[in-house]
Amino acid sequence: MKNFRTAFYIFLITTVPQVFTFGAQRNFTAIDHVKLEMPSSIALSPDGKLIAFTIRKPNLETSTWMTQVYLLTIADKSVRQMTSSTASCYSPAWSPDGKWLTFVSSRDFLDDTLHKHRGTPQLFALPMNGGEATALTDLPNGIEEYHWSPDGKTIAILSEEELSKEKQAETEQRKNLKMDWTSSLDPKQEKDFWLFNVASRTARKVKTLDRGVEDLSWSPDNKTLVYQTNYTGEYNDAQKYDLWTINIDGNQTQLTSAAGPETHARFSPDGKFIAYITQTVPDIEFAKTELNVMNADGKSSRNLTKSFTYAANNCEWSPDGKTIIVETNERTNAYLYKVNPESGKLEKLTDGAFTLSEISTSKSGLLATTKETATTLCEIALIRKGSVETLTDFSKQLAEFPQTSQEVISVKSRDGKYDIEAVLVKPAGYVDGKKYPLLLAYHGGPFGNYHNVWYQYYPVQEIADEGAMVVMPNVRGSAGCSDEFAQSNRYDLGGGDFRDAMDVVDYLIQKGFVDSTKMGVTGGSYGGYMTNWTISQTPRFKSAVSMYGIFSWFTDWSNSFQPSFEQMYFGYNYWEKPLDTNSLWIRTSAMAYVKNIITPTLILHGTEDVYTNIANSREMYQALHELGRTVEFVVYPRAGHGLRNEPNEYINVLDRSVQWFSKYTLEKE
Repeated sequence: MKNFRTAFYIFLITTVPQVFTFGAQRNFTAIDHVKLEMPSSIALSPDGKLIAFTIRKPNLETSTWMTQVYLLTIADKSVRQMTSSTASCYSPAWSPDGKWLTFVSSRDFLDDTLHKHRGTPQLFALPMNGGEATALTDLPNGIEEYHWSPDGKTIAILSEEELSKEKQAETEQRKNLKMDWTSSLDPKQEKDFWLFNVASRTARKVKTLDRGVEDLSWSPDNKTLVYQTNYTGEYNDAQKYDLWTINIDGNQTQLTSAAGPETHARFSPDGKFIAYITQTVPDIEFAKTELNVMNADGKSSRNLTKSFTYAANNCEWSPDGKTIIVETNERTNAYLYKVNPESGKLEKLTDGAFTLSEISTSKSGLLATTKETATTLCEIALIRKGSVETLTDFSKQLAEFPQTSQEVISVKSRDGKYDIEAVLVKPAGYVDGKKYPLLLAYHGGPFGNYHNVWYQYYPVQEIADEGAMVVMPNVRGSAGCSDEFAQSNRYDLGGGDFRDAMDVVDYLIQKGFVDSTKMGVTGGSYGGYMTNWTISQTPRFKSAVSMYGIFSWFTDWSNSFQPSFEQMYFGYNYWEKPLDTNSLWIRTSAMAYVKNIITPTLILHGTEDVYTNIANSREMYQALHELGRTVEFVVYPRAGHGLRNEPNEYINVLDRSVQWFSKYTLEKE
């Protein structure tokens, strides 16, 4: 839910239809959903000829995910698998001379004395002139992140702090004696900063740093790294990041200390400047993020995107240092821009109905990214002179599934403030003029948003294959619009955002698309909260699937590892104002209206969810069960937020959702 976002519409609508042409052979199933292969973690080689990337696949026999490294040759667009370990291999990166491809894996390996090592993620190197991958490190607590120095002589590494042998023995003894209780005052393990010498293949622990350190980035002179830290490593302190530097001798310097977070710091190629990301409002995670540049010593900071409508979500310097590349969400699409570091002038690199989500550059200035559309899966692409060249064809996996269509609808809000967009998926074999069942799906966040892409984490295509429409609205409070829009549901959760969604539904009904007697609602995280809230406010939905959602704000605050969330949206702690019907903590909780819920509800939650604790769903189930409502509560052991830790778990979540909708909305046996 948190930050891995009545008829009110005047009938102004814009539709952008996009029709699929895949051959209809069989319905898209939950297993198909989980088995789809897509690229991620792309890394362009220094010479611009190769792209390393990863693909994650499910092993349904062990219910585990397996990630391996692949290589794409740009010239002929051929792809070959580079690792095939029994353990996942991830985080590919190139040595600056392109001779080595490194990655992280917890696979077994033999050291120089033929002693077997296993269990912790270590750094491996694969020679590009042929041969097997070899282990570079054997750090006690493995690798959290690593970064090649520009000259290729050193690799900077972060690892969890190594405990002394005495402390390890004490910990093991306490565990054996069943005396391994913990206290909130217990010291937390910090992080060790290591430097690995490539020539000698030896690692030197430079310094133990605080546990919040992350995202190291080298200076071009190979002497200093910039990093971000919130000091505690706690998710609840995500608004407290500062920027520091550390040199190869371990000397640290603080660069920023503003109230809000400063993140994603990157040295310019000449080492004179640092680009980084800030927020317009320091203490809320849903404020607009902006690109800044400062001198390498932390002085003379300048905001480059203050007048730009959309958020800058990431930044990388172009190799020549003349521009900074940023990622942006723009409504239901996402783009890359280049920003002039002196003038702040922005130029969109490409335009069209697609979502770009990664940045990787070569020394020659070539730019690689990943691209998704309403008709394709994620593909690897190059951006050249304003056009996108797709290099892969993972979308061929969709060829055997039914033809569907997808469009974006946009309607002016009744208060005249906003254009609310929603992605509408029509069922296979859609007939104009026929009324269809509808599933309303809320995204997480609230500061999240739907992109107009084919692949969604919810069972969108599975529901469409059942003969229903699915609508996915970006209600107020979503990302991808203005800063005002993102903050517009502050102090108003369950208010304007709920009305936005209901009026999207009403519009579709009034247009004759939807059978209003056959509608369902679903969502996870904040989407789970909105699902719970929706069925507590209206009986119009015939089924609901609530996934890892919030039922009571008191319960969420007390059990989440981000109690600051409520403070961000309500502006006060629950004990600071009277606990009456005016309290936001009460009047925006579905718990307060549980007697109104009559919708058959399926509740899905994982036991290890640290974002929205399972106590929320237990309380909701207890109340609905006591009220005699139609309700089922499914608990997933080992599962965290999102219910996608294990492939079989994810398949079950998708299948159960479809079956519940089919039974209670479509009324299929």
